[in-house]
Amino acid sequence: MSNSEDEDIPDRETCQKLTEQFAEITGTDVACAQFYLQDRKWDLQRSVNAFFESTQKGGINFTNDGDTPEIVINVDKKMVTNLGMMTTEPPSKFKLFSWNIDGLSEHNLKIRTKAVCKTIQFEKPDIIFLQEVIPETLNYIKDKLPEYVCIAGNTEGYFVATFLRRFTVYYDSHRVVEFPSSLMMRNYIAAEAHIGPLNLLLINTHLESTADHVAERINQLKRIFQEMLTCPEEKVVICGGDLNLREKDLTAAGGLPPGVDDLWISCGSRKTCQYTWDMLRNTNVEFPGKYKPRFRFDRLYLRNSHKKSVVPQFFGLVGIEKVTRTQSYPSDHWGIQVHFTIEKR
Repeated sequence: MSNSEDEDIPDRETCQKLTEQFAEITGTDVACAQFYLQDRKWDLQRSVNAFFESTQKGGINFTNDGDTPEIVINVDKKMVTNLGMMTTEPPSKFKLFSWNIDGLSEHNLKIRTKAVCKTIQFEKPDIIFLQEVIPETLNYIKDKLPEYVCIAGNTEGYFVATFLRRFTVYYDSHRVVEFPSSLMMRNYIAAEAHIGPLNLLLINTHLESTADHVAERINQLKRIFQEMLTCPEEKVVICGGDLNLREKDLTAAGGLPPGVDDLWISCGSRKTCQYTWDMLRNTNVEFPGKYKPRFRFDRLYLRNSHKKSVVPQFFGLVGIEKVTRTQSYPSDHWGIQVHFTIEKR
């Protein structure tokens, strides 16, 4: 065995502890535990996930999508799962990301996607809207983020995908709605979910691109606004994604409907967070000459419930640092994040 392989093996005491934990969680014996742990460099979470994926039986409560089993043990009256801590009280706040991750560009695609996953793992958003996902990156992201329920808008080409963090946001249902006149095969995901008593409609979309397709983009935006406004009043509606909007597009669509808020504006319209496709700062796409386009393509909108249920507290950007050992950012778009508090009733 090489020295590098030796470095992957913990000390004997740690190995014994991991073996006992695996056996307790899975209801198996030491031999089975060692088999799974050794093949996965003694990573307990990966080993437990692999065991239940291979057996899919015996004391497993599957989540709504049937994708990842819920494994629960009691420790000091807290619920501990293979996906993290779980409490019986619903959270009083949540965090939402929206990010076009530029899966269409092959340049540094794998390492860029890895950086996206690391950002998500560090920030732990409860709801994620991704755009320009492709099948290869979707599979990678799902593998790296088993703590999320994944809802994909397609299985081929490029598409949007919504992720809900298990045990904080609970999936209820979803629809994928096609834009019938789209030349770019664009659609939106309308996912219903809840955080405790808070009911949500989450709309993730990628509207038609480029100035040449402004008429179709405006029609798509109107369709999204209609979906928001016709949702029952007891639900909170959050809509967003890469909308490819110029301000004149919004004006041509009739402006924001009454009761719909632009969350960048609601959180103070900070100039440092205004542009999400910013070729003055982001060098992933080269533009010769002095002119460097800057647009607020990525946006998030809120239509609160009739009795105001959520309050946006912070709007910021993610993905604004270059990926280690490269000259690339995770995407040619900055991701956006909004923090919300939930009003008590």
